[in-house]
Amino acid sequence: MKKIMNTLMLSCHKATELIEKKTVFSLSPVEKAQLFMHTRVCDACRNYQQQSELLDKVIQKELESLEEEKLSIDQESDNQRINKLKEKLDTEKFS
Repeated sequence: MKKIMNTLMLSCHKATELIEKKTVFSLSPVEKAQLFMHTRVCDACRNYQQQSELLDKVIQKELESLEEEKLSIDQESDNQRINKLKEKLDTEKFS
């Protein structure tokens, strides 16, 4: 029983590592169980996990917004280049 408890219970340091790892990679079933057990008894790590998830969502939204803004700027640049080429072609037709 003691071996099982030692396997399931993590230190806060290891729990925070798994919380961060979870944002990028999939956790193994053992890691998921360990993190679940730890965050059920540790308020600090449960709060850390909630804050980490919230930050990830905010950062993701900001990145999506920046990408949309970049696409908009790229489209404007493309339209400006197209208009310049049209003007140049029109000028050459009449020359």
